[in-house]
Amino acid sequence: MQKKQIAAGILTLQLSHGFFLKAAAQASELPAHTGVTNQNTIHLFDSSPIPAIKMQVAANPNCPVDVQTKLASCPNSFVRMALAENPNLPESLQAQLALDNDPMVAEALVHNQHLPALTVLTKLVGQAQPRVREALAANPNTPRPILEKLAQGPIFTEYLLLSLAKNPSTPEEVRTRLTKMGDRLVRTFLAKSPRLSAAGFNQLAGDGDLGVRAMLATNSACPPADLDLLSKDANSIVRESVALNPNTTAATLSRLTTDERSEVRAATAQNPNCAAADLAKLVHDKNMLVRAQAAGNNTTAASLLDDLSKDESCEVRCAVALNANTKDATLASLVDDDAIAVQEIVASSKRLPSAAYTKLSTSKSALVRMTLAGNHSLPRALAEALSKDDDARVRAALARNSGSEIESTVFARLASDNDTLVREALAVNAKVEPTTLTTLSKDESVTVQTALAKNPSVSSSTLLSLANSDCNAIRNALLTRGDLPDDAINKLVAAQEVKFLLALRHDTPAAVLATLSSDTDPALRAAVAANPGLGYDTLKALSKDSSQYVRAACAGNRNAKAPLIAALVGDKEALVRARAAASQAAEADSLSRLAQDENPEVRRAVASNPATPREVLAALAGDNSTWLTK
Repeated sequence: MQKKQIAAGILTLQLSHGFFLKAAAQASELPAHTGVTNQNTIHLFDSSPIPAIKMQVAANPNCPVDVQTKLASCPNSFVRMALAENPNLPESLQAQLALDNDPMVAEALVHNQHLPALTVLTKLVGQAQPRVREALAANPNTPRPILEKLAQGPIFTEYLLLSLAKNPSTPEEVRTRLTKMGDRLVRTFLAKSPRLSAAGFNQLAGDGDLGVRAMLATNSACPPADLDLLSKDANSIVRESVALNPNTTAATLSRLTTDERSEVRAATAQNPNCAAADLAKLVHDKNMLVRAQAAGNNTTAASLLDDLSKDESCEVRCAVALNANTKDATLASLVDDDAIAVQEIVASSKRLPSAAYTKLSTSKSALVRMTLAGNHSLPRALAEALSKDDDARVRAALARNSGSEIESTVFARLASDNDTLVREALAVNAKVEPTTLTTLSKDESVTVQTALAKNPSVSSSTLLSLANSDCNAIRNALLTRGDLPDDAINKLVAAQEVKFLLALRHDTPAAVLATLSSDTDPALRAAVAANPGLGYDTLKALSKDSSQYVRAACAGNRNAKAPLIAALVGDKEALVRARAAASQAAEADSLSRLAQDENPEVRRAVASNPATPREVLAALAGDNSTWLTK
């Protein structure tokens, strides 16, 4: 079923008119249905009658200047738009197009990776419509004087101001001006920017909008003085954000320790800048959340953490157990804690004495024992006992443990465990000896074998054995490996369900692709022909395939060489010729011949190819073929 779905999908694409157009365009790394490189303008051309060949010539970076000059006066604005985005357009033509009657041409010009000269841009801004001004405001290559001019008006759209705020090239003084004149959205964006001036930060700290102040309070680049001002804000959301800010000073935090709102005090207790004296107060706060946050702060003194380890709240004691600053003795004392959650955290610690680990191994809670079984610092002696635990989850956690020194005999016992969950966990453990893993390859459970297929420590012979499986889950798991032996891959080739997956994999060996190239399914052969790992001899053989889609895929293969392309130039199918026309390997003679092809889409592919000779482009510039593109 999977193979049929893939094949149907590929054939549907191949049989569509859109696939034909994309075939030519993708090979030349240009958009599928226009000659314009900017994706913002593509939607204009869908289902529009356009001179597609002339547009491709205009967009071609190899187009001669004299041809560009003629196209700049073309009555079709789509052609002029395509020309405006040509990266090799001379300044004189940029200046001409900047004054174009169609504003979309000017907009295309400012999307060019090489913007016009400053003098041209200055004139353009003076008469440009809002969309052009917005495009310049968003372009990081826009010169500083133009950005400054845009900030002075007279047109101020919301998008223009936001674009100026986002543009990394916007001057500091312009950004500061925007903190005063921008709308709420612009000011909120600036409030989270690290590139504001001191004056800009100060301006926003006094902003009348709560959202702006709250955003500024989270900005780690905000100066301490402005954070101190915000710490006195009437809204607790702002004060809480200040308390969490890593740039807030200890003095400001000290004032916030007495804030009336518990969430502000809790945020203060989290901040590593909080002074020791203030933390000493917060650990005795009446609110549990505040004490828990203080217990989780790695700067809290070990003596205070020892006191908190006896707190009535389980959440507080959990935070103590998680704190790296907690003394080993304090941590060990929590082994006897009544709360399972605390015991679980302690059981995951790597700095307990052996006696503490032993006590945890007899915990009444299977969750605690399961956590201990997965601990990479688990003592070797305890592994033996946990491998016989009544709860399968505990044994599975032990089986998955790849960081602890566990005896091979323990793993061998787990390989014959009567619970599938345990054997599946063992199958993914890279520390298990290959001989034990081999026994799992004969497991009756598909999930165990599938897990085993992903284990990097499995031997080549075991991989070969798994490749004989008729289970798609196991086969697919094998195909995710990058170290699959050739003999195992050859076994998989015999499975019809995975042929397409092999054909599409870029790391499939060339020999396997060669085998697949003789398959009776043309869709599969087309997938093979498109594979960049295909050997050249096989590629040449497929270029003579009876299916036009296979031959077209050969022409589009990046490993195709000039002789192969030359042989396909005379193909009877236009799809194949279009792919050949778009190939970077096509030589001048081939492109010259294809430029005279009766099919306009083939000529369009030639016009899009950067390797097309200039004299050929000059000839195609006069091609007025027009059709609807979709």
